[in-house]
Amino acid sequence: MTAPGPPRGAPERRAWILTTLRTVGFLSVADLARQLRVSQMTIRRDLHDLQATGRVRLVHGGASLAPRELRLAAFPETEHTEDQERVARHAAGLVGCRDTIVLDAGPMGVAIARALPPSFTGCVLTHSLPALSLLTRERAGRVVALGGEFLPARSAFVGPTTEAAVARLRARTFFVSPSAVDSRGLYAQSPAEASVQRRLVDIADEVVLVATQEAFETSAPALIEPLDRLTAAVCDRRPPAGLETALGRVGVVPRVAGR
Repeated sequence: MTAPGPPRGAPERRAWILTTLRTVGFLSVADLARQLRVSQMTIRRDLHDLQATGRVRLVHGGASLAPRELRLAAFPETEHTEDQERVARHAAGLVGCRDTIVLDAGPMGVAIARALPPSFTGCVLTHSLPALSLLTRERAGRVVALGGEFLPARSAFVGPTTEAAVARLRARTFFVSPSAVDSRGLYAQSPAEASVQRRLVDIADEVVLVATQEAFETSAPALIEPLDRLTAAVCDRRPPAGLETALGRVGVVPRVAGR
């Protein structure tokens, strides 16, 4: 069977460019011209048209997604559920107006960034690219980006460079949003992300679990920390009995965000 050729018409090419950018983050003009088998002038024309719609940002030698598209590509609006928003609003209510806080990767970190009140003038540390995009556009206060190797599955930075950036910092509160939680601890989907989350736990005076029921029903392979590193928890509903008992043993009484 013959493999399908590259898209030929302008609408098809531009759709292909957007889809590929959501996966790889950046595409050079030269690479696009080669893959799509058109001239670089044609590619520049496509990119300028995409930039005019607010979906692509032209950078030196190529293009990346515009901030709005980055946010949507990383965490579609359907992932920001009402339950997540309720937990995020409750968590944001725990933040002092001049606090230094850490936001975790994932939809919950973005939801908390959005829920911070206008009076917040403190500092936010985060390795979440969508949270950084939102905070630098829409919020007052300082933002510290914890850069490093980009992990597309979480739209976040991980690895030794990220961990080195964390090492000399300090925060009042880390809002940790793990992929899974059980009576033994908090879990991430990858060892690289779990390693960054452990470093963030180490620099925070308080570690607040922010989670919806999904985290209690999911498993993940990489242990971040045991439950005794938590100082508080905010959930959309009461955790399962065994987990609630385990949290109680370490002095954490989950706060259930009101409807």
